[in-house]
Amino acid sequence: MNMIRGQVGHIVTRLIVLVVMLYLVIVPVVILAVASLRDPGNGLPFGHSSFWSAVNYTQVFANARTWELVANSIVLSLGSLVLAFAISLVAAWLVERTNLPAQGLAFVMIIAGIGTPGFISAIAWTLLLNPSNGVLNVWLRNIFGFTGDGPLNISTLAGMIVVEGLGLVPVTFLLLTAAFRALDVSLEDAAGVSGAPPRVVARKVTLPLLTPAILSAFVYQLATTIESFDVPVTIGLRNNIVVLSTEIYLQVRPSTGLPQYGLASTYGILLIVIVLLPLIYYQRIIGRSERYATVSGNAYRTRRIELSLRGKIAGLTFLGTYVLFEFVLPTLILLYTSLHPFYSVPSWTGIANSGLDAYRTVVGSTLFNDSLSHTLIVAVVTGLATMTLAAVVSWIIVRSKTILRSVLDVLAFIPHAIPALVIGLAIALIYLYVAIPVYGTIWIIVIALLTRYLSLATRQMNTGIGAIKRELEEAGTASGASGFQTFGRILIPLALPSYVNGFLLVALLSVKNLSIPLILGGADSSMLATLVWNRWDNGDTAETGALSIIMIVITLVLGALSFAAGRWTPGQRKAKRHSDSRDDPMPPAEADEPQKALAAVAYQ
Repeated sequence: MNMIRGQVGHIVTRLIVLVVMLYLVIVPVVILAVASLRDPGNGLPFGHSSFWSAVNYTQVFANARTWELVANSIVLSLGSLVLAFAISLVAAWLVERTNLPAQGLAFVMIIAGIGTPGFISAIAWTLLLNPSNGVLNVWLRNIFGFTGDGPLNISTLAGMIVVEGLGLVPVTFLLLTAAFRALDVSLEDAAGVSGAPPRVVARKVTLPLLTPAILSAFVYQLATTIESFDVPVTIGLRNNIVVLSTEIYLQVRPSTGLPQYGLASTYGILLIVIVLLPLIYYQRIIGRSERYATVSGNAYRTRRIELSLRGKIAGLTFLGTYVLFEFVLPTLILLYTSLHPFYSVPSWTGIANSGLDAYRTVVGSTLFNDSLSHTLIVAVVTGLATMTLAAVVSWIIVRSKTILRSVLDVLAFIPHAIPALVIGLAIALIYLYVAIPVYGTIWIIVIALLTRYLSLATRQMNTGIGAIKRELEEAGTASGASGFQTFGRILIPLALPSYVNGFLLVALLSVKNLSIPLILGGADSSMLATLVWNRWDNGDTAETGALSIIMIVITLVLGALSFAAGRWTPGQRKAKRHSDSRDDPMPPAEADEPQKALAAVAYQ
């Protein structure tokens, strides 16, 4: 009888999980598709005056402006990726393959910018390089005697590429360091013994071995940058440089008139298709990566390249320049701006007259305290809900032998192919009509963020549960424990490091996310991200700077906790015991858990 109850319980649990996943993942996609096929008339897509029509597709695909938006999106993505990979490849080589001094410090400084939200970086660069009174432009004009505006202008597509590219470097660097670390130098040594000079070895041995890592990272980041919203909405929108993501935002939040949900849904489907193409290619690359494997048992070894004094100086200068432009200058200009009631070019006089008035105003504001509490509640609830659902889904995927495991695995991957802005749009359409009173509250934001980061959380828990041997659960079952008792008392405690790490990552990404709160937020659900955006949009530079510094501190703390939690995973603890008990180098696959964890921030 107990066995029958256990089997029934398992079946009921799996069906409930399936229904929840279908509701969270498939329903938004269906609603989006249906809304794109409805002519709203004078109302909303599902109102009484709406009817079936292909008018939205006609207006989108027959409009030359659409293809201009697509072109802008692709140029922004490719340009920023080229810049990011050029910097990241050199940085990863210097940190992982050479004897560069202070490598630990260099690693930390390179990834420091990973905690800074993209729209805050864009705000900082607008203060640094706007053509009229940007700090760097003013200094360049004073030094070289230039007249008029400029000479540099961040308010262009090229400027957006620079800001986006610099912001992509930390994640790209993390994606590439593991590949550099895993290279077996015996292959390079063999080429060198055969008489090949270093340049030939790099071109014909090293780079080909890195091909899958470089291609997969490039394609993965391409899917991420095509849906980029923070930089385009902060810099591009003010200067009439529109991409697909900002066009969706304009259709949902028009300056006048009703939201055009039908057109926004059609643009959203187009964006999903564009994002899905590189992700499909990414899966094909991963499937063929075995052809480039270089780590094989005890023969594996690494060696660092000896740099000359000139090489060390050049390497440190290169990394220092990147850190200066990506993290130090943006943070300093935001800090300086927050200390003055009106924006001005930094000077010694200005520094002497600095004050904390903006911080006092912000901290004493009811709106700030509400926004802070909303942000923390959303981060904690989203993290707990997402990881708990992911733990159950992963348990079924990893441990079950039914066809349901494949169905859930596909459902868990789908949110990764849906841009955050599109998820926000679809969730908004659902709860405009579903009789659940969450529209305009923080709970609709939680639902959207849960859907957005479900793919990340499931992949995290798949790894954690997959590392636990079945014999431990079988021992619990043999002792008379039910399936739920085994899951709660054996599996979850053992997978707790992966759960905690995933929780911190989801919480960090929830705090950083701007697009979903901007689409779904209301007067009673303000978040820190939307508060910063509104202050910036209203021209209040002092409070914008103060709020930005507060957000950077919060996200840096969460990022540091995520990195620390990555060292708590079972694989990392095993690697530490391995390195403590032997003189052999740590196996690369086990040494890169923190990097893998932080690289997941690319989902933002």
